[in-house]
Amino acid sequence: MKGDVKDEKLLQAFKAHGYTNLTRLSLRVFRAQHPSWGLVTIKYAQELKHRHFLKQEAEFLYSNTNTNTNTNTNTDSNKKDTWPNYCDYFSRHQTDCLVLSHLSGNTLLEIESNSNINADMPSQWLSTLESAINRVHVVGYIHGDIKPSNIVLSPQGQTQLIDFGSITKIGTERAALRFESYTPRYAVLDSVTSRLDDWFALAVMLEEQLDEADLPSRYQVLLKQHR
Repeated sequence: MKGDVKDEKLLQAFKAHGYTNLTRLSLRVFRAQHPSWGLVTIKYAQELKHRHFLKQEAEFLYSNTNTNTNTNTNTDSNKKDTWPNYCDYFSRHQTDCLVLSHLSGNTLLEIESNSNINADMPSQWLSTLESAINRVHVVGYIHGDIKPSNIVLSPQGQTQLIDFGSITKIGTERAALRFESYTPRYAVLDSVTSRLDDWFALAVMLEEQLDEADLPSRYQVLLKQHR
């Protein structure tokens, strides 16, 4: 019952901010419609740790929404393909809410569950994923939690990154982090954050998903060097 009351207050808060057609996607995520931003994703957090990660994600996306374009092409169809765009951030009833542009498509985890990744993925999916990770690194950060559930494949075959709660500046001492969030099986965990964190996670993920013959040699080498 308490959960229902909390949900009802939350939905009222969303509606007060102009969000309609609310659909729950997961434990702390809704999809909604907004008159200014169209189809959006609303992420919310109530516990201190989750609010910390949500604020980290909001700060990164707010600062980098305008640079979220493919600098190698001038076509609009290839813009905004790297990560969601920041729309809004507000707090109501001790709940922080982050509003992002909604990315259509399926996560790699969903695709794995329903099909053969070797046979059914578009040929450019890995190169667009590498490009997305590189763009995070170019602005001085690591994503910090590369894994199948945080990668979305768009209907156009572009790979996009989501869930930036673990975003961290390159060169940060791990001991100085207030909270840390990572998935142990994909983590290398050096004392200082570096680009290796994301590339190692990607290598482990590819090793799990691809046949050995299909795993690019650069990732085979990386795994041998850092395990």
